[in-house]
Amino acid sequence: MKLRTAITLLCLATSPCGAQKIVNSPMIWAGVFGDHRFAAKSSLYWDLQLRRADAGAVWQIILSSLGYTRDLSPHWRATAAAEFTHGYRYGGFPARANTVELRTWMQVTGTRTVNKFTWSDRTKAELRMLKPIGEFAPDGADWQKTVVRLRRQDRVQHALNASGNWYGAGVTEFFFNVAPARSRVAMLEQVRGQALIGKQLTPRNRAESGYGLQLINRTGGYELNHILLLYFRTTVPLT
Repeated sequence: MKLRTAITLLCLATSPCGAQKIVNSPMIWAGVFGDHRFAAKSSLYWDLQLRRADAGAVWQIILSSLGYTRDLSPHWRATAAAEFTHGYRYGGFPARANTVELRTWMQVTGTRTVNKFTWSDRTKAELRMLKPIGEFAPDGADWQKTVVRLRRQDRVQHALNASGNWYGAGVTEFFFNVAPARSRVAMLEQVRGQALIGKQLTPRNRAESGYGLQLINRTGGYELNHILLLYFRTTVPLT
């Protein structure tokens, strides 16, 4: 009952559900995230994310990024990066074709401690260029117009033991398509929620696993993904 209520509220937040259907899909997401300091206020950012749909049976998307992070203050950082993405047709609302995407993005992240909780937030702007590929792509397919998307993520973390090497975290994220208008499925394109358990393996490495729920506003309905999350995060310097 609580899950049904939550889904209904998410639908109302995006657009009226009406006769649109909700398609549930199990996913597996794995990701490695690197943050390697090479100067007093500068770091190299990189990530590799592998996502499988249909309980891991088929590809959903592959993402890889490389960028630069600058410390703005003890609590705030800014990152600029370039990303390459390969998206696949899958699920109840398959894309017209597989796609490749070139994405540049900038984000500002903040971290602060509130009592025994650590709150971090991320505000991100993306410029996305997509091109259909593969057997379902139109003949002579070219790059589509740049899509502008804004994202807002908030994460709250709390230690689960006295040493703090085990912790729990909750994450919410909202995706807003801004332009061009013809590329919008809805202004509020996606909503994500995650519940994670993490362990600090070494002072510079940690692993996290948990459950994610993602609602995507599709043409003709809503895709509701139930996700097994597997993340590894490292700050080991390269030199």
